Amino acid sequence: MTLNINELDLYLGKRVKAFRTKMRWPLKTLAMKLGISIQQLQRYESGLNKISASLLYAIAQEFNTDLAIFYEGYEGPLKNLHSPNHPNNILLIEENKDDEVLFRQAVMEFPEKLNVFACHNGEEAINFFRSLEDTSTFFFPKPDLIFLDLTLTNISGFDVLKEIKRRPNLQNTPVVIFSRNSSYEDMLKSYCLHASGFINKSFSYNEVKEQIHKTLTYWMQTVVLPTQNMAS
Repeated sequence: MTLNINELDLYLGKRVKAFRTKMRWPLKTLAMKLGISIQQLQRYESGLNKISASLLYAIAQEFNTDLAIFYEGYEGPLKNLHSPNHPNNILLIEENKDDEVLFRQAVMEFPEKLNVFACHNGEEAINFFRSLEDTSTFFFPKPDLIFLDLTLTNISGFDVLKEIKRRPNLQNTPVVIFSRNSSYEDMLKSYCLHASGFINKSFSYNEVKEQIHKTLTYWMQTVVLPTQNMAS
């Protein structure tokens, strides 16, 4: 019996398995790319574990396909991913893989459960922003908070910030600049482009963790975000 298995989780798991099989990837390959265990991937593909929005986005990136593909043919109801019990979503725009690992580790040590998903360059970030405007992917939640590194190679961090603030569905999303070796001029320009905060990223992990935790405490626990219900 599958009484405890959510219909949508089961459907998404089957779709992920179908894509993996089509790519001729063994479980180990996809699990390694996603940074999870083979056992975890098996539970996702069986519908026993819920595939979070951030994980599904990462899977779509690995398969080089659109997020909406996984929902094609699904006729059941799509639940609101911003329900009161759903973890807040953090978007990290960061090219440096080592810094991404440190960021994820720091968020894991934060007392509140959060979903973290990442874009690894400016072009990827802008493509993601476009996907949020596509009505066929309304089930994918917009981020509650964005951390943006200015040190991006193909499209500058400032241009990404402009893209965020010119899009009606993202204008009210707080963007915290989290970048290393930034100048005073970078800070002024960031605020002029409507960044919500500016942090010079430390080289020390303990200091980075403190910077992230203080920021998350403010945005996740002190203020009310635009994606949250005032009554909750």
